[in-house]
Amino acid sequence: MKNVILTACLIALIGAGFAYGQSQPAQIKVSIDFPFTVGGKVLPAGQYEFLRDSTAPIFRVQGEGKIGGIAQILTRTAGEIHTTPEDAHLVFDVIGDVTALSEIWIPGQDGYIMLMTKGPHTHKVINVKY
Repeated sequence: MKNVILTACLIALIGAGFAYGQSQPAQIKVSIDFPFTVGGKVLPAGQYEFLRDSTAPIFRVQGEGKIGGIAQILTRTAGEIHTTPEDAHLVFDVIGDVTALSEIWIPGQDGYIMLMTKGPHTHKVINVKY
């Protein structure tokens, strides 16, 4: 009996892993009209694509040409408390003269948190037509 339960659990775990790997990639394309920091790198204003890497806890941030960076995902948070099926947006923390990517919200997915600023700061939010 224990072997049957163990086998059923293993099949469920393998199936869940397979289903997770088959999900659509998280992606946002947006025009950002200010320079911003991502992963310690300052990127200029411009058109960017934010693509979730399915093999690592990161978003690849790609601008025009070879401009880009890597946004490390610190954690995820429940999307349904923050988004609707049409609500996609990026949140930037503004700390003095620095504007840093802090959150990515994509409809139908959890929120992705890249930066948790503890001190005084404000937010800039870019709403994305999805």
